[in-house]
Amino acid sequence: MDQQVVDLLNATQSADREIRTSAEQQLRHLQETDGDYLATSLIHVGTRSSHPIALRQSALLVLKLTIARTWSLQFEEFVETALSPNVKTVIRRELFQILRSPERKLRSLAANLVSKISSADFPDEWPELFDDLMSLLRSPETESVQGALSILKELLDDGLTFEQFASIASGVFDALYNLATSSSYDLATKANTIDTVRAALSFFNQVETQGESMTDFVCRAVDIWSLVFSNNLALPYTDGARKDGLVLLKHNTAKAIQQMDSTFPSQSKPYLMSRLFSSVWADLSNSSALYASVYINGESEDDLSDPEGEARYIKMLPLEEMEFIRQCIPNHQVQTFFKTSEENMQSFIDLSITMGQVSVEDEDDWREDVNAFVTEELSLSPKYTCRTASSDLSLEMADHALEPLIDALKTRMISLASAQSEQAWRPLEASLFLLETVLVPDRSYGQQLGQIPIIDQLLQIISNGVSSANVFLRARSYIFSGTLCRNLADILAASDIPEKLFNSTLQASSTDSSFIVRACCLLAIQRFLSAYPRRHSKATQMAIVESVSSLVADAADETPSLLVDSLEAAIKISPDLAILPDSQIIALLFLSAAKDASNIQLTSDTFEAFEYLAQNISADHYQKFCETAIPPLVAGLSTAPSDDELPNATLIVNLLSILVDHAPTPLPSGLVDFVFPKVANILLVSDDNQLLQYGSEFVAHIIQHDPEQLRNWRDIQGKSGVEVVLNITARLLNPAMEESSAMCVGEVVSEIVDKYGRDLGELLGQLLSATAHRLASASNPMFVQNLILVYAHMVTIDPQGVVDFLAEVELEGSTGLESVVRAWLANFDVFKGFQEIRLNVLALAKLYMLHDQSIESIPVQGDLIVEDTNVIITRSRAKNRPYKFTTIPAHVKIVKLLIKELGAIPSDSNIASRAELIPGTATSENAVTNGDGEDDEWEDDFNPAEFGMTMSELQKLARSESNEFDSDAENGDEAIGYFDPKGGDDETNETLITFFRTLSANENERLEQIRQNYCSQVERDILKRWQTTFG
Repeated sequence: MDQQVVDLLNATQSADREIRTSAEQQLRHLQETDGDYLATSLIHVGTRSSHPIALRQSALLVLKLTIARTWSLQFEEFVETALSPNVKTVIRRELFQILRSPERKLRSLAANLVSKISSADFPDEWPELFDDLMSLLRSPETESVQGALSILKELLDDGLTFEQFASIASGVFDALYNLATSSSYDLATKANTIDTVRAALSFFNQVETQGESMTDFVCRAVDIWSLVFSNNLALPYTDGARKDGLVLLKHNTAKAIQQMDSTFPSQSKPYLMSRLFSSVWADLSNSSALYASVYINGESEDDLSDPEGEARYIKMLPLEEMEFIRQCIPNHQVQTFFKTSEENMQSFIDLSITMGQVSVEDEDDWREDVNAFVTEELSLSPKYTCRTASSDLSLEMADHALEPLIDALKTRMISLASAQSEQAWRPLEASLFLLETVLVPDRSYGQQLGQIPIIDQLLQIISNGVSSANVFLRARSYIFSGTLCRNLADILAASDIPEKLFNSTLQASSTDSSFIVRACCLLAIQRFLSAYPRRHSKATQMAIVESVSSLVADAADETPSLLVDSLEAAIKISPDLAILPDSQIIALLFLSAAKDASNIQLTSDTFEAFEYLAQNISADHYQKFCETAIPPLVAGLSTAPSDDELPNATLIVNLLSILVDHAPTPLPSGLVDFVFPKVANILLVSDDNQLLQYGSEFVAHIIQHDPEQLRNWRDIQGKSGVEVVLNITARLLNPAMEESSAMCVGEVVSEIVDKYGRDLGELLGQLLSATAHRLASASNPMFVQNLILVYAHMVTIDPQGVVDFLAEVELEGSTGLESVVRAWLANFDVFKGFQEIRLNVLALAKLYMLHDQSIESIPVQGDLIVEDTNVIITRSRAKNRPYKFTTIPAHVKIVKLLIKELGAIPSDSNIASRAELIPGTATSENAVTNGDGEDDEWEDDFNPAEFGMTMSELQKLARSESNEFDSDAENGDEAIGYFDPKGGDDETNETLITFFRTLSANENERLEQIRQNYCSQVERDILKRWQTTFG
């Protein structure tokens, strides 16, 4: 009967793809047409011990899919006719038989299936589940008990409600207690029992939300199990017990203790010191010694590479115990335990040093892969080791008992420094590592370490350490010297100690034979420089450069980040020296970043370092900066970068963009001719999003800083730079181009209009029309904002001219004005940036004040319509019930948006007092004049169109006026340009208050109509709050 299914299961394991696919399709067909037959056959195959284990596993895995699709409507995957009740009964019964199997993998699969089925059937259709489970738990057979424990963990993970578990909790905990304390079961079974208790404790996180019904039960459980846990940790470490699973039992117990303490802190508190902390602390001295014998001294014959072996838990047990001790340290009783006893604190230090030693395993790994050591040293390794845990434990203690900690640590360090054994470097290196860890930046430790005898002893340890033949002790000694000088800068500043240590480190950074030591010297140098920034010169710069040069070829993983940070430190010594040809800093900066140009953090650090250099180069040295920086960058840039070259190309283009952005105006002669052709060609052929964004910014900066140099440039076909830029812009505005690629095109368009508008003639209108067309199909809010700002700038100076122009642009089914206004108002809420929002607020206010019918007749999306219904809206229903909005006139939407912005302003009388009526709209009765008694116009006294001004001049005027409106020239504030981040939101607030004050004074009746007919209660409350301010 089952042979057909057996054959199909075997066929699914075939190496022949066609046979495998055919078998899978036939199984799926059986599932659809005869699910009862398939499910019955699968459970039979899974149960029979005569079949190979692999076949039985395969049967249970296919049964798992079949159950999901054919068992119950409650399952998301259910798609077929449900299995018959008789078949379900057979499956439930047979699964419990599999749970008695000696094969752990089969038991695990069966437990998973029982949990799945119980979520649908228990208790209504499977009332005997709990009785069957308890029968297994009480069985004298280890396999049956292990199967029952597997079910319990599965049920606790994803099979029971709190109410269901609460009804069986007492019986379950009694059975688990008997298993954990009976001498009839081996240590491995007890370990699994404790892990099940941990799962139950985790499940009880819900108790707090279920009332007080379980309080008494929880208190009893904590009392009982805290004693069991304490007794488990007190078991002696005999060789026989280790082989039988003692370490696993202790490991699971330590995890269960953490779970109990975090889930029931108040109930656990009475037992913290007497049972939990004391038992963990006592066992940690033993588990750490076992760890040291295996992983530090290499005295064990255990297979350290076996992920399932006992040695794995020898490492994990002290990790769990140290984590619990770390969590306990903030407790006052625990602090008293360490603070009032030198012996206890010294034991803490000895333990930390033992666990903080470089393991034999790590030593071998780091010698083979030196970059892995740097990654670990930068705290960027994903591995959480006993060494890392020791560091975290010491940091926690330093937060609560710093002075006794440092006293004990330095005492032990001095003692270790006199040891002469071959392995003596390990604990000494660990003590330096831990002391360095607790000496956090921006804090002096003069009281603990500042006495002359102690300083002398520490200096002697450093001196001996940097002379050591051991690479790791030598490296640690250099790092510690930098840390010590950084944290004792106030004490050592007047002495020559920092200079001597720094010079020693500086020399070793380029001459030591070890990559690891040279890298650590760079870390130390950064700490010296942070403490003594003014003591250094070109010699220091050159030494850093030599060190980076010696490391860059073999740098990988996180080492390039260290090199970039070191080069930035060198740059900050003297930016002008950094650009000299013999410094090599710029070339090394690029080489370091190019090691992993797709690493976001690395490239970000590189951009930051390069930008600091560009910002701090004196104006008379910028030409030299360009001559030094541009050749190596351009040399590495392909005009058509391949996929492999894209990360480097993106890196280079952004570095060039930064260089141009901070350049003087005009640009150094020849810069455009040397740099622009390659970047322009990339922008004309590349499809890479990030590369096109950075390239667009580069072009905008070129136009902004030196439009004439670009205008005069010609390519090999004779096209001018302006023509090439227009071609680039046309490509970016093409709807076929991804929005993320064209994210910065609005900036380019704005600069073209600003600098070349007079010369473009009809092309100017075509450019702005193309921008409107692209905006019509745009969906990304940031892309919309970038395009909208093109028009917002011009609206601030000639709103009527922009409106008239857009009204004549024809799009599919609408005008450019309708498209721009709808996109503008729909996305305004998600616009970002103080300057950008301020510009939008100002522009929208100007559009409103036009009272232009072509704007006021545009219907736009208003408020969300909330349906009054009792129907529960599921995700599937929501897809078929799209959001609905009211439709309102555009000018009303403008007012509502500005009211919302107004609501974000605190009721600040200072801001309100600075805001006046909008000039140019004041009546004779309430005219606002300037200090000279003349009307201070928001718009100019003349109509630009009467003077034949081009859109370019409008744009220039827009910039100048918006700067006058937004910046405070008397206070020396910089004028704000396109996308400049300067400027807070005070100016925006003043604009908003001025706008509404003007409406209240001159258009109060119209404002009241909008308030009554279109505003929500929230919006009305905002206007009411500001009513007295508006007058």
